[in-house]
Amino acid sequence: MTRGAIAAALVTALAGCAQLQSVSPLSKGRSALSEGIRQYNDGQHVAAAKSLQSALELGLSDRQSAEAHKHLAFIHCSTGRTGPCREEFRKALSADPGLTLAPAEAGHPVWGPIFNAAKSEANPLGAGLKQFDDGDYDASAKSLQSALERGLPPKDQVNAYKHLAFIQCANNRIGACRDDFRKALTMDPTLELTAAEAGHPVWGPVFRSLKGKK
Repeated sequence: MTRGAIAAALVTALAGCAQLQSVSPLSKGRSALSEGIRQYNDGQHVAAAKSLQSALELGLSDRQSAEAHKHLAFIHCSTGRTGPCREEFRKALSADPGLTLAPAEAGHPVWGPIFNAAKSEANPLGAGLKQFDDGDYDASAKSLQSALERGLPPKDQVNAYKHLAFIQCANNRIGACRDDFRKALTMDPTLELTAAEAGHPVWGPVFRSLKGKK
């Protein structure tokens, strides 16, 4: 082999080693995550917690981190440590805001409600809109108000005020309903209701009066 060929081979080998070193921590993290989930499924919760924590320390993608924190939350909840359980769910949702539980997981009597509460905290606007659709108006109003207090983009603020107006009207608080519609229209004078919303017998006429429509 010529000197040039040897040199080229060495460069390739060194590049390969460097590449292996750069991906090694993540690869180890994924391996530890898989081991932790396996141990969890086998009921080895103490060993699973150690493996999952190790996986997080070695490095994971956001989605994988969410999975690790989710299983750590399950472990804490299953042993009655609801505070750490909630905190792990918060970390999971911070890593992956779109995280959801599988139906079997969501139905758990301990961690199911804690996850739902953590998800509501992480996305109060989304929680408020879902609660409104479910007819839980009191909870919806609290979530929507919390979302506004935390700060929202203008378009989302309009949506929050609009739904708060719906809730006020549905509870026959017409003055408060009118005020929330005014806030929405101040931010977006072009706001219109959908056909289904506009046809409501209480808030439809209130909204039309503020828009100057008959």
